[in-house]
Amino acid sequence: MTRIVMLYCAFAACVVVLLSGAVVVRRLVDGRRHRRDALLSRQYLHIVILSLMSETDTVPHFPRLESAGARMVLAETLARLVSSTYGLDLGPLRRIFRDAGLQPFLLRCARRTRGCRRARYLSLLSRLPADAAVAAAVERYGSDRHRAVRFYALMVRLAADPSMALQLIGAYPDPLSAFELSEIVSMLRRGVLPVAYEPLIESPNRNLRSLGIAEDTTGELGREALYALCALRRPMARREVVRRMGLMSRAERRALLRCMALEGYSETAFGSPVGDEETPYFESFVLSYKRCLVC
Repeated sequence: MTRIVMLYCAFAACVVVLLSGAVVVRRLVDGRRHRRDALLSRQYLHIVILSLMSETDTVPHFPRLESAGARMVLAETLARLVSSTYGLDLGPLRRIFRDAGLQPFLLRCARRTRGCRRARYLSLLSRLPADAAVAAAVERYGSDRHRAVRFYALMVRLAADPSMALQLIGAYPDPLSAFELSEIVSMLRRGVLPVAYEPLIESPNRNLRSLGIAEDTTGELGREALYALCALRRPMARREVVRRMGLMSRAERRALLRCMALEGYSETAFGSPVGDEETPYFESFVLSYKRCLVC
């Protein structure tokens, strides 16, 4: 019996040592791959920037592009560049995208995976200069069971054919979430989708109307929403309300505070979102009204 226990303990110890060794090796491999990818990304970005600055139509050469993972590094580098710039000339990027084989590569990756991994590849495609062939290839993902896959399939189609933006967003079956709206708005603000927000606000379609509200850069809708909350005597202590009040000018904020005092809000109804400067100003108006205060 003792021998069996000793053999079992020895076997268990060997398994622990092997597993620990495997973990160490995996971390070393992952660390080495991460350093290599970071170096390649910086090198690829430098090559792309030089290509954009030159006036030639020559497609640049990317070293080690055929090595494992290098094409994904190039796709991610281009996607980050496009996402963080405005008014970028897509002609050279389109040639790079085509000649580096990124289009079939990402479509193949999306076809072989599912769920979040498929959504990730579609997200990369939506940030790169896609064409009608890409839009047709991802159309089938519009009925995928995974919500993120359905949404980024829509984003790819929007990038490929901006002229169909209103029809595509209007026909999208899911109510757009705040995150999804922010993704579309970022595309709008990069100049990819030339859509004005005023007609969207008046649209009977929920998704188009929500997009119009999200794209309102003048702040008028935000101010109107605050006054509506005030008139309804709704709580004003939510973080979003406090943050929006902080974006107002001093004159706008004081006008809203006078309205809140008139509607019966106390100085403790929302804490101190307006700062020390306007708190005494608001309190003076609160004390000047004799009525039931909103708690």
